[in-house]
Amino acid sequence: MSDFTNEMKSSNYEKEITNALQRVAEKMPYYQEYRYFEKIVSNHYLSVSRNAIPKIIVLGSGFPEELIVAAGKMPYWILGGSRESSMWADDLVPRDTDPVSRSSLGYIKSGLGKNALILITLVNDSSRKLAYILKSTGHKVQTFHFPPLKDADSIMEWNRQYEACRSALAFHLKKPITKRAIQKAEKEIRYAKRRIREFLEVCEGMIEGTCRMFVLNSYYCADDLSEWSNHLKRLTEKIRRERKYKYRVGVRSKVLLLGSPVYFPNYKIPFLIEDAGLTISVQTDYTTLKMQSGIWQERGEETNYYFNDTSPAYVKNDSFYKQVMRVVSENAIDGVVYHVLKGQIEYDFELERFENLFEMINVPVFRLETDYNYQDVEQLRIRLEAFSEVLNQRRYSKGELAV
Repeated sequence: MSDFTNEMKSSNYEKEITNALQRVAEKMPYYQEYRYFEKIVSNHYLSVSRNAIPKIIVLGSGFPEELIVAAGKMPYWILGGSRESSMWADDLVPRDTDPVSRSSLGYIKSGLGKNALILITLVNDSSRKLAYILKSTGHKVQTFHFPPLKDADSIMEWNRQYEACRSALAFHLKKPITKRAIQKAEKEIRYAKRRIREFLEVCEGMIEGTCRMFVLNSYYCADDLSEWSNHLKRLTEKIRRERKYKYRVGVRSKVLLLGSPVYFPNYKIPFLIEDAGLTISVQTDYTTLKMQSGIWQERGEETNYYFNDTSPAYVKNDSFYKQVMRVVSENAIDGVVYHVLKGQIEYDFELERFENLFEMINVPVFRLETDYNYQDVEQLRIRLEAFSEVLNQRRYSKGELAV
């Protein structure tokens, strides 16, 4: 590949990142405390085009993060979300491969995975094939398999793989990962998750849903988790002070964004939702639930962690269903936008249960399937505006909006 082609790819990628950053910044009230999150997200994503070579790369959010924090080295998290990076994998996978896998593979192919230990959570067929492709191209890969059924045998398998990953990390970094280090890491992660819960409690009505999602996504861009937690605490305190004097009571219909996780810079769907006159009251997917959840206090309590895990890998995802029920009971919503990325059929398997749930409480559900391309933007905009009008009419009929 020529240097000119590489420069064009980097230029297009940087433009994608900066455009997304600018759109989010335009929606965010001017809080000086917000600039830290903007900076670390920018540094994280733009380092790809600046030949960064991390020691550890994690594909997917399901990997036991306390193992990595205990190793003393924050990883480079690749969750997927870039349209440009997905195009870098064109010659390795079919075009109908789910966009998260394509984007992740594109990042690795760009040179990011050189000399890194790549940790992959096996939650679907795409992640298994991704692991195979990376191994066959000479990358160092360690997988973590999610047993699809939760029983006594699967707990033993979970523990076995946990220790295997612990050993692989220690060997790669040439540093033992002790029980004491893991306990210290767990304490640091619990502190971060408390800050996340506090932030979510105060930000409703004060900042747009897209901005809230952006701040949460920045969790995976931090080089220092304690520093990130302290900055989030300061932003939360700032919003709390502002809330005393100014609370924006919205008249827009509130929706729950459910289904496939949305990762920066692919904020096409949340941008469209808000452009259609809707408010993203709460976002519920595997990654955001994992960020808000507690983790076990001591090794030996992983049984509770495993049984409460909401990964899409499980045949019957009862934990995720229960978490959604809890979110709905705690938040007033007018409708649900069920987001499915093409190829991620595991989320479609869950849809029927949720449709039945929301039908019982008389909440409309709008299923939306898309990928990282922008050809369908206008079609989606029309459909979302129609859904917004339906929700507004329902609120008019209930007397919640003035005629």
